[in-house]
Amino acid sequence: MHFDVDIALAFTYLTRTSKQCPPVLWHLLPTIYILQPMESIWITNGSTSIAPIINPLNAACHEGYLPTDIYLLDNPGIEYVSGPATTMMKTIVTAHGGDEPSVTVESLEDELDFAGIVDYLKSGIEAAQEANAEIAVDVTPGRKFWSIISFRAGFEYDVDHLYYTHVLSQDYYGQSFASIPRSAIDLIDFKEVF
Repeated sequence: MHFDVDIALAFTYLTRTSKQCPPVLWHLLPTIYILQPMESIWITNGSTSIAPIINPLNAACHEGYLPTDIYLLDNPGIEYVSGPATTMMKTIVTAHGGDEPSVTVESLEDELDFAGIVDYLKSGIEAAQEANAEIAVDVTPGRKFWSIISFRAGFEYDVDHLYYTHVLSQDYYGQSFASIPRSAIDLIDFKEVF
């Protein structure tokens, strides 16, 4: 789980009130911070099948990234996948020990609405940054141009993670993460590559 510093007090107060430490040395004492969970955002695209949408999320959760909010970009040609995908996304996060995330589905009227894709990414990333959230953009699912735009946005707006799930064998295409051997699937964070 990721944390954000909220307030400091506990150790310093207890130590400063103890008779073992003279007041002139209080400023040298360490401070323990009380921590609050930090939001983590998952931004992804839709697809014509569920596996490319849920497998990257499942792999990231398996590695400890548990989003509190998920944003999914959809269009009329793939809307039949969004309902089952969002249900599975909630299940995946909670199965890994996270709280049920809120899932927001944004729809485009035309998959070639490049400005709409950019606006979706920009507004989601900027809102997450204003909330001081940890941000992951998944470029695995969707059309190539959706992934290219998402990849560029991830670097341009300096997100924390830019994920791509690579299935190493065609034998496992379309299968769910749970049925793919860990040696046959790789979660790549391009922010660590560059």
